[in-house]
Amino acid sequence: MRIHHAFFRQSCRIMRGIDSARSTHTFVNGTDGMGTIHMLFSKRTHSNTTHSNADSAYMPGSNVHVEHPIVQLPARSLWCKQYPLDISLVRRGEFNDMIGRVRAARHYYQYPSLCAPKIGWNVQMFTLFDGTVFINPINLDTLEVEEIAKQKSITFVEAEALWMEKKRREGKTCFAWEPCASCCFLLHFIERPSTVRVRAIAEDGNPFEVTLDKMRARMALHELDHLNGILFTRRIPDTSHVVPLEGFSTMSEWPDDYPSLEARSTFLYTTFTPPYTFITDSVEDAQLLDRKFEDGIYPGCEHDRRMRIESAAFEELQRAQWRMEKTREENSEEYDGVEGEVDEEDQEHCEETAAGGVAVKDNAPQ
Repeated sequence: MRIHHAFFRQSCRIMRGIDSARSTHTFVNGTDGMGTIHMLFSKRTHSNTTHSNADSAYMPGSNVHVEHPIVQLPARSLWCKQYPLDISLVRRGEFNDMIGRVRAARHYYQYPSLCAPKIGWNVQMFTLFDGTVFINPINLDTLEVEEIAKQKSITFVEAEALWMEKKRREGKTCFAWEPCASCCFLLHFIERPSTVRVRAIAEDGNPFEVTLDKMRARMALHELDHLNGILFTRRIPDTSHVVPLEGFSTMSEWPDDYPSLEARSTFLYTTFTPPYTFITDSVEDAQLLDRKFEDGIYPGCEHDRRMRIESAAFEELQRAQWRMEKTREENSEEYDGVEGEVDEEDQEHCEETAAGGVAVKDNAPQ
């Protein structure tokens, strides 16, 4: 009975934990369409706020609090072209709080750039490690690509390939490792133009135009891709040029040609221009490699912690069920043994009774 009671109590706890995890899953991953933004930034307070501590015990019914949630792949919102912001509302400061949230999330995770869709705000806005904000940005170089596509009557992708080939011959492209908050444990070795011309709206609503280079150009192009629903899978040479972030810190231990000689020789925030030019940029507020898995500062860390707690709870539930079944089998074997002994005693008693009956019959008067 004690085992059955423990099993039932543990089952109830697990079910409550599952319900809590389901309510939190959408909150963390941000895949609930237009309703995401309301869930994403609602302050979810709980009396036991210390549950965010990785060492704290799991309490049924408690919520996972995520200070800076990040939308993770394969969320469909990341594959879509994002909405432009109303400039008149920008000038009135209607979006200052949301822009501040994007900046705060980028700084918290120490990524070199972050765009609004990654926090569930599906609009055309991103920020760089230097604090610059780009609203409704336009890549002026893509206008040239569109003109090529129009003149040659080809698709934009084909025109972009021709344009990149021209830039490559001129030595105006470079390779670099790119981190992405929506794919938080991976780095991608990607070729992009060395510079980019961007026209955008500043945080105060005033338009500006700027030419970026080095890592500013690199990460601006990365976020511009995000705002147009283009992911790194379209840019990498092959899947071998996608490596785990944790392993990247031990690059010195990689084989000389892994994943390629060029990629092996290119450090984080360094650009490689073929054949031999390496340029390392100063990125002062994006110390990504200083973050360790054990620190618990990465997108989705609280969700992972809850999943580990639930996994341990399920294992304990399975062990309790196994113990209950084993006890049932042992009790069944003991019952079978006792029943066999009773059968033998009954048989002996019957034989004795039968023998006694025969004896009485033999001694009966004739």
